[in-house]
Amino acid sequence: MNLAQVLRTAPDAPSAFQSARQRSAELYADILAVAPGGDGRVDIEAVQSRPSILRRTAALLSEALPPGTDRLVCAAPDGIAVTTALALHTGLPFATVTGAGDDARLTGEAHAGEHAVVVVPLVGAAKDAAPGAAPVVRAVLDAGMRVSHVLGVLDTSRGSGDRSVADVLQEQYEVRFHALFPAHSALPTFSAFSTTDQKEVDPR
Repeated sequence: MNLAQVLRTAPDAPSAFQSARQRSAELYADILAVAPGGDGRVDIEAVQSRPSILRRTAALLSEALPPGTDRLVCAAPDGIAVTTALALHTGLPFATVTGAGDDARLTGEAHAGEHAVVVVPLVGAAKDAAPGAAPVVRAVLDAGMRVSHVLGVLDTSRGSGDRSVADVLQEQYEVRFHALFPAHSALPTFSAFSTTDQKEVDPR
């Protein structure tokens, strides 16, 4: 296969030349580059305002979507940017959940029986993240849809000592949780590509 054929069949140019691990490493480094103060916190609004980060996040999230997904769902306004990017990348429609707690309601087009995936940009410790994700999952289930997965970009619950977000969602809703960058990702995994966060301090 020549270069023209490779580029024609690849979903995007980076995937033609880099493995998923390399693309993940570079994306992770760029996300860390917008973390304030280097104390482990991440400004998710800053992350979601960078077009290059959103494009690559959408490409990697699309690889984690289960077959048969009919619709994406996110909480408004927090998840709209990354979910829009994923919808544009995959062609899947999406709906939003507005309100909090018992007042959470699904808005937009959605149909009973559809297989939905909930998208969240950032989750913290399980005790904090599960209540935040629960109203979204519950609103989708109340609409008669089926939820198979919650997909996250960053899981910042590392070292919390609590049950994982994945455990809580599985126990309460029988929904699987997957994060591109889990709480206990080994940072040395990305060290071979750590020049990115020096080279691209302000990724666009």
